[in-house]
Amino acid sequence: MRNITKATLGLLTAGILTISMAACSSSSESTDSTSSSPTSSAESTPTPVASIPSLTGVDTAVLLDSGFAAALTSLGLTPGTVGTATLTDGSLHFPITGGNVDYYDPAQKYRPYVQGTIKHEGSGFSLTAGDTVVDLT
Repeated sequence: MRNITKATLGLLTAGILTISMAACSSSSESTDSTSSSPTSSAESTPTPVASIPSLTGVDTAVLLDSGFAAALTSLGLTPGTVGTATLTDGSLHFPITGGNVDYYDPAQKYRPYVQGTIKHEGSGFSLTAGDTVVDLT
C-alpha cells in the first residue's frame, strides 16, 4: 500500500509541478520552431505598447480548484507552503521577486502579446503524506 501512495504522490507532484510551471510566465527566448513567434520570416518583432524591464508587484495568486483540493484530501495529501508563499482561502500566493514584461497590442497578430518572466524566488508549495514531504519550488 505504501508503494501505491508513493507512486500516487509522485504522479500528483509531477502534475502539480506542470500546472505550477504553466501558471508562471515563460521566457520568450525559445528558438524552437514551434514557439509562439510570428510565422512569417518577413515579419519583424513589433515595438511593445508597454515594457516593464524591472517587474515589481505583490504576488501571483493561483486559485486551487475545489475538485483539486478534494482529490488531495482523498489521497491523504495535505498542501502547504514553502518559504514566503502563503495559502489563503484556497489560493496559493507567491510573492513577486522580480522579472520583466513586454506588452504588445492584442489587436495585432503578434502572439503571445504578453511576454516576459515573473520570478517568485524563495517561495513554493508542498505536499505532505504522513512523514513524506515534497517541496515544489
